[in-house]
Amino acid sequence: MDNKDSQETYREQLDTLRTRYLEKLPEKLDRLESLVFAIPVDGFYREDNANVQSQLNLVYQEAHSLAGSAGTLGLGRISEEAQKLQSIIDRWFDHSSTDPVLQRDTMLQLVQSMRQGDVGTSSDVPTLPGRGTGKIHLVEDNEPDADQMLSWLRDAGFDTELFMSASVYGDTFEVLPRPDLIIMDVHFGNDVSAGTRIIHFLSQKLGRLPPVAFLSAQSDMKSRLAALRAGATQYLTKPISREDLLQLADEHVQRKDSPALRVLMVDDEESVLEANRLTLEHAGLKVRSVSDPFETLEAAHEFDPDVIMLDMLMPEISGSELASVLRQDWQFDAVPIVFLTTESSPDQKVIGTALGGDDFITKPCEQDYLLTSLIARARRSRRLREQMNRNRRS
Repeated sequence: MDNKDSQETYREQLDTLRTRYLEKLPEKLDRLESLVFAIPVDGFYREDNANVQSQLNLVYQEAHSLAGSAGTLGLGRISEEAQKLQSIIDRWFDHSSTDPVLQRDTMLQLVQSMRQGDVGTSSDVPTLPGRGTGKIHLVEDNEPDADQMLSWLRDAGFDTELFMSASVYGDTFEVLPRPDLIIMDVHFGNDVSAGTRIIHFLSQKLGRLPPVAFLSAQSDMKSRLAALRAGATQYLTKPISREDLLQLADEHVQRKDSPALRVLMVDDEESVLEANRLTLEHAGLKVRSVSDPFETLEAAHEFDPDVIMLDMLMPEISGSELASVLRQDWQFDAVPIVFLTTESSPDQKVIGTALGGDDFITKPCEQDYLLTSLIARARRSRRLREQMNRNRRS
């Protein structure tokens, strides 16, 4: 299936998911509205603090679910209103002088706005992120160095194409299959900055490029800074060893015939699970989805994931608690855990990190960013665990 057909299939699948979600949306909003109405705001509500907090938590949970699921399916207006509702709850007890009836009425207005808001069209469904080709572009004009690196990469199972001219590479890049990694020398002939200039030109013209690793005989701060400003992801000094080159390639590219990277996703909102599953599977990853967080440990043992993605806020057990439980099992001690959350609170991130999390991704998120983050962590995780297994056997 070519990229155009794959993109069309992806959009059709997401559009179907979005349609099913919209059919259930009135019921979700009815439930949210009834929860908001049930917030005790009359009489001695301040003396009934525990009951107020309990009801606010229920509202917050429902708004969190809406913010994440609606945003993931391209319903930005609904997601934004749900996040505003969450913000009111976050500040509820910080504004003791604010009339609680007014606060509740504001939340009800937000729910009404969600009902009346424009849900957009299928064109609002996120597009499919660029699928990895597994290719490496090696741009190097020193023939002995080029032949040696090309041999190392191909022998290790990496699909690598060699280009001997930086200017020709820059002129033809747009018509080439997009690589997963560009390895570019800085110095070509008498031009000591040809490589950085070409990459800077391409990034200015095309926007985000695949990861770029520059090769140079210079290791000083100014050379490294120039490479960074040109768009370098990494900077390696010559002569480069086989071990360093293959480690670089392993961080960004899937070897031929290697097993697909495995992602375990846990979220009580099934529409978010399904949308993210479609994205990751279209990118070639193997995915296991779990909607009941209490089934996570068993699923993790069966699936042996390279990376785990947890929703931060779920009923009965939080993502941070779930991460802590997973970290108690040595099998998952080195597996990266990424939290999905609609919150941007530094306190929540500190708690999550302390209990075993490695990264936070805010919902709704760009699918490209989600994919890039998970793949990078999954590759490092697999490489680390393979090394640990080799050490145990030796």
